[in-house]
Order: sequence, then C-alpha cells, then structure tokens
Amino acid sequence: MINKYDWLKIKKCKKNRTFDINGKSNGFLIDILNKNDEIMLNRKDELFQQFYITTVFKNTFKGIHVHPTKIDTLHCVYGKFCLVLYPKIIKKEDAKRAELDIDKFIFIEMGGDNHFTISYPSKYPHGFFGIDDTSIIINYRNPAWTSEDTYQYDIECKEIYEMLNTKYKKLKF
Repeated sequence: MINKYDWLKIKKCKKNRTFDINGKSNGFLIDILNKNDEIMLNRKDELFQQFYITTVFKNTFKGIHVHPTKIDTLHCVYGKFCLVLYPKIIKKEDAKRAELDIDKFIFIEMGGDNHFTISYPSKYPHGFFGIDDTSIIINYRNPAWTSEDTYQYDIECKEIYEMLNTKYKKLKF
C-alpha cells in the first residue's frame, strides 16, 4: 500500500508466533502500537488518553462522520472491515452542504491478514464498513472521550454506502 498523504500514518504490523516452554506454538503476538514506532514520532510526550473497542457488523456502515478534536489510531483485532477516509477536512459548519467526490475516497481493508495500525488526525471524514459478521477494532483515542463530548458530526454520502454494499455483498465468506 502506498501512502500519498502526510497526515495518514500507517504501521505494517508483524505477526509473531509465540511458543511454550517445549517449543510448541501456542499463539501469536502483534505489536499494535508502541511509543517507539514511527507512527508515534511526533507524539513522544503524549500522555496516555484512552483505548476502546468498537465493533462493526457485516454489511453495515459506521460513518461518514467527523471528530473535530481527536486523533484516531486503529487496529482490527478480529474480523475484517474497510476503513473509509476522505482526504479533505470538512468543518462542522460545512457538513450539511458538503458534496464528497466518491472518486477521492481512500479504502483500506483491515483485519484478516492485513495487520495494520492506522492513525489519522481530527477533521477528516471517515467510516467503517463491516466485511465479516463482526469486526472488532481497537482505537487509541486522544483526547479521551467523556460524556460531555458531543462534537462528532455526520456527513451524508449515500453513494459511498451503496458502493461498499455492492462491492462486499458479492464476496462470499
């Protein structure tokens, strides 16, 4: 995968087999996020904020929405989903009338054998489309969510949902 956006950080995660005392394979370990990673280069002094798990079901879409004040850093730990990003910042006051060009969307399949940790800053429209029955995603969020956090806003883009639904309903799992 070639990343042509400097605001989008992608870490290819290596799957490492683990072994018991007798040398028998007993599972695996994936280093998802490490303060020494290049993905964290400009965040060395960042204090811990929040990890949470979110899920997305097959053929459903969480998005397109915008978080105007947080950085998302995602990793799929179970299942497979498609991360959908729009490479243009959309402000809240422009959200109702925003027209998103379907040809500019970025699609990144995560999970399965695609072990990536992906980070992107606030204000970029994004969403998750479920490919498997249930996909489980870990998100490291900064700043941490609170019940007073009502800043998220949605952007309507029916074309993207129709496109994803058509593409993935053809697949057999």
